Amino acid sequence: MRFLAVASVALGVVALALGFGGPALDHARTLRDAIVGEPTATPGPTFTPTASPLPTATPTPELPPNPQALRRWAQLPVRYCIAQGEDGFVDVATFQQLVERAFAAWGVPTVDDGTCTDGIVDGDEVNEIGFGTPPGSPPPGSRVTEAGLTETTYSECRANCRPEDPVKLVEADIIIEKSAPREFRSERCLYSTLLHETGHFLGLNHLPAPAIMEAETSSCPQQLTQADIAALRARYGDRAQPAA
Repeated sequence: MRFLAVASVALGVVALALGFGGPALDHARTLRDAIVGEPTATPGPTFTPTASPLPTATPTPELPPNPQALRRWAQLPVRYCIAQGEDGFVDVATFQQLVERAFAAWGVPTVDDGTCTDGIVDGDEVNEIGFGTPPGSPPPGSRVTEAGLTETTYSECRANCRPEDPVKLVEADIIIEKSAPREFRSERCLYSTLLHETGHFLGLNHLPAPAIMEAETSSCPQQLTQADIAALRARYGDRAQPAA
């Protein structure tokens, strides 16, 4: 995501491809309960227990087929942590709340694991979100300034694949520019940046304006559009419950 000198924001994502040769094998372990006989005892009176029926659990919707190999997480909820390596222009508690609010807007189940003290580390398969300096930022004085960057790593099946799910995200890190231009150092614009970057975190690409996932904007938008929601549901179906 980039801030333009004319008060517009360009949005960016980096993706790294990792291949694997075939489906992974799951090894299951079966645990059995052993019943040990006790000495015979004189039977006592018989009682018929009365109990209320257990509530019926609501089934969890499955992810839809993915024949187009859209990047998405194969297992939900997705876990992430807040990196503490760099100080930004809001306090940690406010940053954490805005991240949670952004994920809640997309409506894909996530879990905040709290603080990750090692900062943002590429390749550790931990999803880290925090302030820093996005790699490849334009030099000072440029027309554009990075607002944030999401780096995603995914595995792509190349043989003996399940046609409904050939691509899986395995890591996503979000870096928010700690020294954003002064006019963008507001909770409103930070939330807009996080809303866009969490969209990339979930696997979405850029979309035409006026979507949250558009490449450039000048107004720090706050609401998902129908285009954003359609792109989200193409990946997650009914597992995604975006905010109205």
